Amino acid sequence: MTKEKSPTGPATGPVAKSRQSLAEVRAALQREESRVAAMMELGRSLTAVTDLDALLHLVVEKITELMEADRTSIFLLDEQRSEIWSKVAEGDDMKEIRVPLGKGICGWVAETGKTINIKDAYQDDRFNPAVDRDTGYRTTSLLCAPMRGKQGQVLGVIESMNKHQGHFSAEDERLLEAVSSQAAVAIENAQLVLGILAKNIELVEAQEMLARKVAELDVLFQLEKEISWGLNADEMLHRLLIKAMELVECEAGSVALLAEDGEELRFSVAVGEKAEEVRKLRLPGGTGVAGWVVQHGQSALVVDASKDARHLGEIEREIGFSVSDILAVPLVAAGEVIGAVEFLNKKGGTFDANDEKLATVIAGQAVAAIETGRRREASDKENRLSAIGQALSGVIHDFRTPMTIISGYVQLMAMEDDEAVRDEQSETVLKQFDFINDMTKELLAFARGESSLLLRQVFTDRLLGEMKDLLQKELEAVGVKLEVNDTYCGPLRVDESKLRRLIYNITRNARQALAQGGEFSISVEEKDGQVQFEFADNGPGIPLEIRKNLFESFVTSGKAEGTGLGLAMVKKIVDEHQGSIVVESPEGGGARFLVSLPKRLESS
Repeated sequence: MTKEKSPTGPATGPVAKSRQSLAEVRAALQREESRVAAMMELGRSLTAVTDLDALLHLVVEKITELMEADRTSIFLLDEQRSEIWSKVAEGDDMKEIRVPLGKGICGWVAETGKTINIKDAYQDDRFNPAVDRDTGYRTTSLLCAPMRGKQGQVLGVIESMNKHQGHFSAEDERLLEAVSSQAAVAIENAQLVLGILAKNIELVEAQEMLARKVAELDVLFQLEKEISWGLNADEMLHRLLIKAMELVECEAGSVALLAEDGEELRFSVAVGEKAEEVRKLRLPGGTGVAGWVVQHGQSALVVDASKDARHLGEIEREIGFSVSDILAVPLVAAGEVIGAVEFLNKKGGTFDANDEKLATVIAGQAVAAIETGRRREASDKENRLSAIGQALSGVIHDFRTPMTIISGYVQLMAMEDDEAVRDEQSETVLKQFDFINDMTKELLAFARGESSLLLRQVFTDRLLGEMKDLLQKELEAVGVKLEVNDTYCGPLRVDESKLRRLIYNITRNARQALAQGGEFSISVEEKDGQVQFEFADNGPGIPLEIRKNLFESFVTSGKAEGTGLGLAMVKKIVDEHQGSIVVESPEGGGARFLVSLPKRLESS
C-alpha cells in the first residue's frame, strides 16, 4: 500500500508546482507593469524637456531602466562630417566622442538603419573592443536600434549593453525600436527649438542694433536742435552743454579750449554750480584732467578724483566745489585736438564706458558747433544753422524708409519657419543697414566737399532689381506707381554706392512732387556710347523760378520735406563720374531727368 506524503513535506506535488507557476506569472506581470509605467513616464518626460543635453540624459536613464541593461548610449548623426557623436561623463566634465559613419556597431546601424541584437559582442566582427580596453569595461550582450525622424531619416542610434539576466530578446528589440522612435521625435523637436532660439537671438541683436542707431540719431537731433538756436560759438556750446549734462546725468560740465598759441587752456563755457568761477580759469597746457586729455588726445574716466594725480585739488578747494568723479573727452577738429569737454559728479553713481561713448558723440557735436560758430563769425552766415537743421530733418526722413523696411522684415522673420526665407529676409535687413551707413558717409562727404570714388563693375538690371523694394516703399506712401524698364542690362564701371544715392535722391524728389499720387518711371538704355538713365514723372513740373539754380545747395520749391540738398548731391555725383544731367519740364506738366554716364570710367 502506497503511503501519502505528509502535508508538511517537500513542495513537489502538483499544488506546489502551480504555486511556483503563479509566482512566476505574478513576477512577469509585475515586470511588465513596471515597463509600462516606465514607458508612460518616459513619454510624459519627453514632451516636457526641450533642453537637448537634459533630454539625452533623461532618455539614457529611462531606456537603461526599461531594457534592464547595465548602460545605454545615444549617438546623434552629424551628416556634414559623416560621423556619429555622443557626450560621455569624464570626471566632473563632459567629453564628446565621435565615430566615423559605418565604423563599429553604432556606426553600422546609423549607416544601414537596421536594428542589431548580439548575444556576445566579441563574436561580431563589427564590434570595436578598443573602448573596453581603454575603460576596463566588459561588453557581453548588445542591442542597438536606429532613431528615425518624422520623415523616416536616421537621426542617430540608441545602444543598450549587458542585459542583467541573459541576453536581449525579440521583445526587447521591439520595445527599443518603439522607444527610439519616440525619443527621435523629442530630439528632433528639441533641435528645432534650439534653432528657433538661435534665430530669436539674431532677431534681438538686429533689434538692439536698430535701437542703438535710432538712439544715436535721437541724441544727434536733440543736440543739433539746441545748437541751432545759438547765435555764436559760445552760445551754441552753452546750449549744447546743458542738453549734454541732461543726457549724461551729471552735476556740472565745461568746455575747455586751447588758446591760439597752444600754451593755455581756457574754460570758455561752464554749466552748473560755480560756473562763473570756472569760466575765469586759465590753466597752463597739460595741467589738470582736461589738460591731460588735450595733451594726450585720449579720454579720461576718473572714478575717484581725490586719488588721481591729474586732478587739481587746490583749484577745487579755491572754487568751493567738491568733485567726486570726472569724465573728459578730447575735442578733435581736422585731426588736431583743440580742447576737451569735461563732466563732473555723475548723479546716482560713477561714470562708466557707456557715458564715455555718449560723451564722445557730444564732443563731436561740440566741435561742429565750434567750427560753425567760427565760420559764422568770420563770414556772417546767419542762415547756416537753419540750413543744417533742414539737412538734418531730411537725413532723418531718408532714414525712415530703410528703417521701416528693417522693422517689417524683422517682424516677418519672427513669424517665419522656413530657414531659407529667413536667410533671404535677413539679407534684406543687412542691405538696409549698409544703405543707412552709405547714406551717412555720403552726406558727410558732401558737406565737407570731398570727392572720392570707389569704382567697380555694376550691372544695371541687378542694381535696379535690388533697389526696387526700397523705391516702391518710398513711393507707395503717397500712392505713386513705379515702373522700371532696363533695355541695357549691361555692365557699368561706377561707384555703386553713389549711383544708388543718385537714383534714390531723384526718386525722392519725384515723391515730393507727386504728393497726390501719380506715376514715376526709370528707364535705362545705351545711347551714343554711354549709359543713359531716364527718370520721368507726370507731376506738376519744375517751377520756373528755380530751374536755373535747381542743382545748387539749399534750393527748394517749398516742398514740406524738401531740404535743397538732394539734387545738389545728384549733380555732384554726376560730375564726379564725368557724366551729364539734363532736366526737361514741358508746359503740359511732368519732369524728366536724363543722366548719361560713361560705360567705363577709369580711376583718377
